[in-house]
Amino acid sequence: MKWYNPQKDPFKISGFAFYEQDGLYRRMPLNPCAELPEAVYNLADETSGGQIRFHAKLKKMSISVSVASKKLHFDGYTAPHLSGTTKRGFDLYASTGGDYEFIAVTSDFNETDLYHECTFFESESVIEADFLLNFPLYGAIDKVLIGFDDEAVITPAQKQFADDRKIVFYGGSIEQGACASRPGMNETNILSRWLNREVYNLGFNSSGKAEAEVAEVISGIDNVAALIISTEGNCPDEKWLDEKLREFIRIYRGKHPDTAIVLMPFLVSAKERLISESYKKRIAKTKVQEKIVADLSGAGDQNIYLFMQEACVEKEYDGNSIWHENVVDGLHKTDLGYLATAKGLYKLLKTIL
Repeated sequence: MKWYNPQKDPFKISGFAFYEQDGLYRRMPLNPCAELPEAVYNLADETSGGQIRFHAKLKKMSISVSVASKKLHFDGYTAPHLSGTTKRGFDLYASTGGDYEFIAVTSDFNETDLYHECTFFESESVIEADFLLNFPLYGAIDKVLIGFDDEAVITPAQKQFADDRKIVFYGGSIEQGACASRPGMNETNILSRWLNREVYNLGFNSSGKAEAEVAEVISGIDNVAALIISTEGNCPDEKWLDEKLREFIRIYRGKHPDTAIVLMPFLVSAKERLISESYKKRIAKTKVQEKIVADLSGAGDQNIYLFMQEACVEKEYDGNSIWHENVVDGLHKTDLGYLATAKGLYKLLKTIL
């Protein structure tokens, strides 16, 4: 076996907006232009949205991972609604000229271990393809090595991004990836594959509160085609959401007057049919976002949108109700929920782009 550091050529690291600046698998800068909330600063070490791309002729591929020793948001078994492959796993996709298709996910590890190694596949004949590795949605990663058989030939990925315009997602735990079964099933990674673009995942578990300081830092990301915002779950009430989100957008618009901004209210859940208070809270926050979009559009902003996820959800199959299967706990999405949202956003973003 030969082991390679993917931070060197011919590998391509993507999905980390400040990677060129800091050289780290981290989602926000080490020395931000504004003082970030402590939770956001720390959660930036969790690697949701990070990717490694390359081309190879090979018979065997393995990965060796060193997990950060710092305490993470969901260490060990503190989050039963998150799978181990979501918290610590890398998953692998391959393209032989067409779409990237799922191959394998790392799974032979203990959630509390700081080091693990896993073989993705081993073949008797030579395989040639472009490969895409997705970083964990929660685990913080210090080091990665990728191992191949001794005769393997590694070159730059042949499948390149459509262009250098980025897509940025900002929000809380749902955008970070709770509760996709593995990294490639988060909507940000799905859209990166479908749109063939670099996507930055800035979802911060319980901490997407639309603070002005976060807007200042995110505004530092250049060449952004679209910013998708979904923060209502972490904002304590509609008053907070209204005030903070308007200021967030004002700050961002000051530096990015032409970038598309998409506000994305939460999915409806079946629990709301039983508990009217849940319904009232969600609708109040949805109306706030509707009003923000209407006000800004009326003031001349022609590139701000409201995206309602529930419009993308399949309602039934052969007479059987299935729309309620899109969430794990009445809030966080299953893979079905992420896929439904990705389909709807794909159509919208294709129009915008």
